[in-house]
Amino acid sequence: MKLPDYYICIPVYNEEKRLYRCIKNFNEAIILASKPLKTIICLNGCTDNSKEVAKKCYLDFPQLGIEVITSKKGKINAQEKILKFVKPGKVVFFTDSDTFIEKDAIKNILKELKKNSELIAVGGFPVAVKYSGLNPIKTIFDRVLNIRSRYPMVEISKLDVSKYHRLAVKDPQCINTSPKHELQSKIFFHGRLFALKSKKYWDKPNLRKGVIGDDSYIPDYIIYNYGKSRIRIRYDSIVYYDPFISLSEHYRTYKRTYFDLNNLRKGYPEFTSIRDHSSLKLDWNYIQKLTPITRIYFRLFSAFRKIETILFNKSKDNLPSKIWIKN
Repeated sequence: MKLPDYYICIPVYNEEKRLYRCIKNFNEAIILASKPLKTIICLNGCTDNSKEVAKKCYLDFPQLGIEVITSKKGKINAQEKILKFVKPGKVVFFTDSDTFIEKDAIKNILKELKKNSELIAVGGFPVAVKYSGLNPIKTIFDRVLNIRSRYPMVEISKLDVSKYHRLAVKDPQCINTSPKHELQSKIFFHGRLFALKSKKYWDKPNLRKGVIGDDSYIPDYIIYNYGKSRIRIRYDSIVYYDPFISLSEHYRTYKRTYFDLNNLRKGYPEFTSIRDHSSLKLDWNYIQKLTPITRIYFRLFSAFRKIETILFNKSKDNLPSKIWIKN
């Protein structure tokens, strides 16, 4: 039996409603990638019917080489368990079970890693699916709270990050970005979809330094240990996620991220410069070129984020057990 060229790793915690959609979508995407693979689903503390859904995926999509395993509750625990089944030197994709991807996302990321050998990690670009319901309040929330994801070039780094993006000059991207934008873009990837060249580049944060998510820690870890220009976002590798359609949902998610990054700063002072260069801002010069209604949505979004930050700073409820409800 031929060894897989790459692995798809999916931690699952109570995702019975969305897991099948995720796996079915990957099944469609691997046709374009046309390489042997193995898919590992790790159930970490599920209390719903995710196990039964995973079994159905195993039966329905044999070409994905699915293996279902279990671990202790927690995304990082699941990732650590999964990596025990991954052969050294093979590309490892991590994705969330509540997402789905463009059909060419896997192919594009594999091509990027092969073409630019200095890269260690390549991330997809996350975009919120548009709300399709008829509730006018949820429609407005969708258009405001998810607006950044629908305009990839609207976010830029606060500091000069051009040294982190040497490939933007050597091998420019032109889909959903531009060489100029990429030179100013974020220097980290999102956990919804990313690939590591090998499992040896995966590491986990020390829990004694506070709860920190994988996509907060690993980019800093890679840059600190292996240097700049080791990470790239493929803006043509879209990973879709369900939109925020309520203020409370958005607040809870970004409160988690807020304390995630606080813990990262406190626990890993050696990453301070990387953290500073990871800070983003809205490019208002770019926004001014958009339609009047879109500019209004961005103004509303900006105001809401400022209010959220004030509330985060005043919040006394910062216990990981209460905030990281989906770990």
